[in-house]
Amino acid sequence: MRVARGGVIVGVAAAACAAVVSLGCREISAAGPPPHAPAGTVAPGEAILSAGRVAFDDDLVAHVGSPVAGTVVRVLAKLGARVNRGAPLAVIASPELAHVVPDTLQAEADLAAAEGEYQRQRQLFDAHEGVTEHLEAARAGLATARVRAERARARAALVKSLGADEMAGSFTVVAPRAGVVLASTAAPGAPVAGPDANGGEGSLFTVGSLDRVWVIARIPGRDAASVEVGARVTVRSAAPRRTTSVGRVAGVSPPGPDLREATVRCAVANPGWRLRPGAAVTVAIAAPAHAAR
Repeated sequence: MRVARGGVIVGVAAAACAAVVSLGCREISAAGPPPHAPAGTVAPGEAILSAGRVAFDDDLVAHVGSPVAGTVVRVLAKLGARVNRGAPLAVIASPELAHVVPDTLQAEADLAAAEGEYQRQRQLFDAHEGVTEHLEAARAGLATARVRAERARARAALVKSLGADEMAGSFTVVAPRAGVVLASTAAPGAPVAGPDANGGEGSLFTVGSLDRVWVIARIPGRDAASVEVGARVTVRSAAPRRTTSVGRVAGVSPPGPDLREATVRCAVANPGWRLRPGAAVTVAIAAPAHAAR
């Protein structure tokens, strides 16, 4: 769940972050087409035309989230601000932080008790005075206590790494790299989601540079065999600010099971930051001279 409110510098859409993350395309070698893909239908020297969308280049930006759920107390870095690595971006209050120390102490105490019970049942069993079911129950309880203790220790280590104020139940999100605050969904009073089921964190800030961007294009699956990594790409933006930029194909995803569509990721130079993440563009991908019909 993302923070509901926020803004993006010079029209940068928060959806662009999702487009970058969700791309996840497996790059294929230019040495040959993906398995089961039909032969290319582009004539030698022709260009494959496609609609595309600009996205952040994740090699040049960092998406900053919160490792715990909470609420934004203060926003310390505005859109467009240039920040150094480690600069404070926002203060997050989280009730989870106030429970970390007592939860850790309780987990350690439970582990010590579980270890004692297991040793007692083990000794009884070895002396032929115990019951197998009691020993197995103690063994299972010890395993559970160990897992809980490890989780509590990990949370305590996380709080320590955040430099959190446990009494106040808050911590400060900092910039992991130097750059410009390009996007933000943080607003005072807004809820912040912690990690999702996969361990990913929702993006509160995007910090970095737009000197180079990704352009994500989708092409007919039958044309995937005609696209080579490193091929020249020409990108044209729509009105009212018509611009032309040049880049290279950085990766090609194999077509899906239906072979209808493939995804091409292009790395495009962006002098003056004229291409903005989220913007729709037209993409012309040069086909190699040896492409087959």
